[in-house]
Amino acid sequence: MPGEIKDYYKDKVILVTGGAGAIGSNLTRALSEAGARMVIVLDNLSSSYKWNVPSLPNVMFVEGDITNDIDLKRVFNEGPEIVYHLAAFFASQNSIDYPEKDLWVNGFG
Repeated sequence: MPGEIKDYYKDKVILVTGGAGAIGSNLTRALSEAGARMVIVLDNLSSSYKWNVPSLPNVMFVEGDITNDIDLKRVFNEGPEIVYHLAAFFASQNSIDYPEKDLWVNGFG
C-alpha cells in the first residue's frame, strides 16, 4: 500500500461489514497493516467463517447482523471513522430468489 494511502488509515477506527468474507478479510488485513488503530469486523457468518478474520491485535471481531439495530449500535459505539460496507448476499441467485431480503441487507443494512 503506498505511503500516502497508509497515512490516511493510520490511527483510524474502521468498520468492515462482511469482514469475514474473502474480500472483507483481505481488506481487514490490509487496513490493519496500514496502521489502523482498530479494524472492527461485523459479520453474521452466514456465508463465511470466523477463521477468515485475521487474528491481529488491532482487529476486533463482532458476530452480528447489519440489519439488527442492537448489533449496529454495538459496533458504532466503538466510534468508527470509516465504514466499508461489504456485507451482502452470497451469490447473485439469492438476490433474485429473495429480492426483499436483498434490498433490506444492501439498501438498509
